[in-house]
Amino acid sequence: MGVQNNFWDKKSKTYNKFDGKLNEFQERFFKVLDKFGVDFEGKTLIDIGCGTGVYTLYLATLCKSVLGIDSSEGMLYELNLNLYDLDYLNVETKLVSFDEFETDRKFDIAFLTMSPALKTEADYEKFLNLANLRVYMNWEEKRSSSLVDPFFKKYGYDNLNRNRAIYLQEYLDNNAISYKTEILTETRIAKRSFEEAFENACWHLEISGLKFNKNEVKENIKSRLKDGYIDDVIKSKMRVLVF
Repeated sequence: MGVQNNFWDKKSKTYNKFDGKLNEFQERFFKVLDKFGVDFEGKTLIDIGCGTGVYTLYLATLCKSVLGIDSSEGMLYELNLNLYDLDYLNVETKLVSFDEFETDRKFDIAFLTMSPALKTEADYEKFLNLANLRVYMNWEEKRSSSLVDPFFKKYGYDNLNRNRAIYLQEYLDNNAISYKTEILTETRIAKRSFEEAFENACWHLEISGLKFNKNEVKENIKSRLKDGYIDDVIKSKMRVLVF
């Protein structure tokens, strides 16, 4: 399914997993959805770009049934490991990219968070037609990372990234489709060992398609370590769209 999926397979081992409860940010997200009148109880739902199932498996406790699709075999492997332990019987997963995904099913809710699956107007139309209600959350602006940002400044950054909520919002505006929206922000600190920091920095540079010197990255991270660790201050701003 392409080189990009290999990046997500690599990321899957360290990506967040469902641990049975929501964190503080996720609780705020679902409070927004509740305010917007989204009711998951007894509904059929498709989770697009479901990853390791952080939301998929939580939604399974509310919904009648959940289908999670993702183009990364590694991500779905982690989800299915967790699913096996939980023994949920109402979750189905499918290894497929969104542009290759085909179905005759109509879901109650189409759900997508932080996935780059929607890239074109055809993708937006497909997302619209999957369900009666759609829940979408993605970047409002580029994430800030005290670990990675110095490397983007040095090696460049792809400013044409389409994985932003504004493009879907513009599509909805242009097609006179009403929606509810809210901005969510989060600041967190990830304490990383040298190996974790190096792997994280290289992953973000590689998936952005940048050419960089690994030795320079290593030396830079080593110079910033304190007692063998580096505090990565991560600031995020996301937009929620419900329509």
